[in-house]
Amino acid sequence: MHDGIHKIGAHAMATEFQIYVAGTNEAKAMTVASAALRDLEALESELSRFKRNSDISRINHLQEGQSTPIGIAALDCIQLAQDIHTATDGAFDITIGPLIAVLTNPDLSPRDPSKEELSKAINAIGINKIKLDHESSMATVLCDDIWLDLGGIGKGYALDQMALILKESGINNAMLDAGGSTLLAFGDGPGGSGWTGGLGDPSSPEITLKNNSLSGSGFSERGEHIIDPRKHCRVPMKKYNAWAMAPYAALADALSTAFLVMTSEEIHEFCEKHKKIEAILPDI
Repeated sequence: MHDGIHKIGAHAMATEFQIYVAGTNEAKAMTVASAALRDLEALESELSRFKRNSDISRINHLQEGQSTPIGIAALDCIQLAQDIHTATDGAFDITIGPLIAVLTNPDLSPRDPSKEELSKAINAIGINKIKLDHESSMATVLCDDIWLDLGGIGKGYALDQMALILKESGINNAMLDAGGSTLLAFGDGPGGSGWTGGLGDPSSPEITLKNNSLSGSGFSERGEHIIDPRKHCRVPMKKYNAWAMAPYAALADALSTAFLVMTSEEIHEFCEKHKKIEAILPDI
């Protein structure tokens, strides 16, 4: 690692977060980065479905028609997920937990559900089954058995929030890494030409990031675990990963998952329509 880079990390959201800071002294870099990492704990307590009284956990325990107050982070994430769901024609969906449950065994191997199980799961999914009221900071569920999971967007959102803390404290040159699957960089990098980053996977492209984010999704770690929310089935195992570059990390995080579900034609059309987004797909 370059001499002028200060590095600090923490474990949160079931992964390792790292912050690399350049262009400032070590004392300031460590103080500010530590404050950003502390924010992770608060975010996890709001966004993780595994935390007993998190906003997401409370939503997941509501019955049809019930509401619960939620914080800004959960409101932001759910709203963003709804927007990305619309933009990808349903390829990204934070409500597919019930489908994952019936299509996957505890050891993550594929499972074949009964027609009744599948039908019940399909009835419990859909981004339109959760309604947000931004004025009163309330979430209302429109069906029983809703199961939100921010796993495809939460880590990216956390990077975006940490980057804000760094910038507000006068750090203007840093790269943040969530578990080697999502990177966010701002500033000119240690050498002035941006930050060079890859995502840990041998097939991951090494890319120069400058005020943008890169995220990757694939099958190498957990096998056939990607669910197609539109066809209500597992995405067949592919030999490749998908990478998305976007202006901010939550968007890159969500799109890398969506790109595994979408066809090459859909991805191409999406990127044509959204000029600041880039898909990196191997020739297949």
